[in-house]
Amino acid sequence: MVFLLLILQVPVFSADQPKKLNTITFRIRAEPESLDWNKAHTLVEAYLLMNLMEGLVTFDQKLNVVPALAESWKVSPDGKTYTFQLRSNVKWSDGVVLKADDFVFSWRRLLSPLTGASYAYYLFDVEGAEDFNKGKILDFNKVGIKALNPTTLEVKLKSPVPYWTSLLTFWVTFPLRKDIVEQYSSSWDSPGRMVSIGPFVLQSHEFESHFVLKANPYYYGRHGNLDQVIARIIKDDQEAMAQYEAGKIDFLTDLTQGLTSSLSQRKDLFKFAHFTTGFLGFVTNKYPTSDVKFRRAVAMGIDRSKISSFTYGAQVSAHSFVPPGMIGYSGSIGLPFNPSQAKADLKAMGFEPGVPIQVDYIMPDWDKSKAMAEFIKKELKTNLGMDVDLHPLENKAYRMQLDLQGYPLYDLSWTADYPDPDNFLSLFLSESGNSMSAWKSKSFDQSVQQARLMQNKKQRESVYIELQKIIQEKEVILLPLYYEPNLAFIHSRVKNFELNPLDYLYLRNVNVIP
Repeated sequence: MVFLLLILQVPVFSADQPKKLNTITFRIRAEPESLDWNKAHTLVEAYLLMNLMEGLVTFDQKLNVVPALAESWKVSPDGKTYTFQLRSNVKWSDGVVLKADDFVFSWRRLLSPLTGASYAYYLFDVEGAEDFNKGKILDFNKVGIKALNPTTLEVKLKSPVPYWTSLLTFWVTFPLRKDIVEQYSSSWDSPGRMVSIGPFVLQSHEFESHFVLKANPYYYGRHGNLDQVIARIIKDDQEAMAQYEAGKIDFLTDLTQGLTSSLSQRKDLFKFAHFTTGFLGFVTNKYPTSDVKFRRAVAMGIDRSKISSFTYGAQVSAHSFVPPGMIGYSGSIGLPFNPSQAKADLKAMGFEPGVPIQVDYIMPDWDKSKAMAEFIKKELKTNLGMDVDLHPLENKAYRMQLDLQGYPLYDLSWTADYPDPDNFLSLFLSESGNSMSAWKSKSFDQSVQQARLMQNKKQRESVYIELQKIIQEKEVILLPLYYEPNLAFIHSRVKNFELNPLDYLYLRNVNVIP
């Protein structure tokens, strides 16, 4: 009897008791515009989409293209036809088997002019894709994208492109279920409706607060021990750092502004390569930036060598738009800091010395962007007597104004979607949905198209150097400001953390120590 009482006093853990979830928490800067991966086009949603979804291929840690949803592929001898064989064991998060038609539907939707996708041009190397997007072809069967059978996808290009498979690592090319989109229309990407195929599924979303992802029970690949992922929306760097210090955030990236010298020496701070360029953009159909002399003056009125002095060395002044680590990078491209010549250009426009010059500048209301804007404002006031009115906006309002090209000056950075300089130069193609400058040039378009097909590396690099001279020195549609590493504070409980130079965060192999 005594023995029985002792047993009863031992705590009993029933199956009804909740299991303690292995959870990882990180910060994103703002409420994403959309989780519709055909339409999403900013880094705010990147960390979410790269873990909710996957594409035909992915990158390994050395940026080699390796199989993902496609177990293999073949390329025709002329380099124009790709045949992808899908894995047979891949299911969506609701248990439905992946089909080649899911790629056909996604890519058709991406290219459809009704979708209005910023990245529609991403597939213009495909036979008939551009004509379909422009309404010149109405029958999608004439586009070089076909499901040969449920597990085989065929894609035909207009011309061979050496790096083309690397484009398929990016979210706009990920598969999409036609039945889900048709059932839920524009709200298909919300919790309870979205189906995904990556290591996690979207469980909940509290507007302007956080997202919760849970492990996908149908994920085909290797998976770490994470049960749950929480992405907290925190705009302020100091608040984000405070939450990291309190153990409420497991890792924290994009903290290059406000990083004190003492913090930069910590052992939990890691530095990752980053193919990104922060720049000042000019809208070329908006006064006064409609005059190239004004754009030249602004570019020569900013001393970019000072940038590292207020960012504690995390950011360094930029020269070419193409960042270090890619062909086409050069330290000798661009207009020099030259206030005297800048003043002469302003005088040639009719601005007399001592007469106030006013210009508007838009940026997101993030610490880094606001600090860079204050620096530019001070430089142009000190060196040129120019008054810059700053307009920090919430992310969605900021992106809307960028699309409307409503302000003459804008703050932006471009991080590579694939590791090739074409991704930087094609940003300013006339048909690019991501160009905010309003500048267009047929000859520039032709040169970019020709360069992407070149097989000779040195020849390609020479073309990219000349193209950058056009947009930075002759037309001056942007001023590169800085390059930066990807700095991340990571708690020791996080293992197998992956962040590649494209700022792709992969949580599929991450383990946490409870």
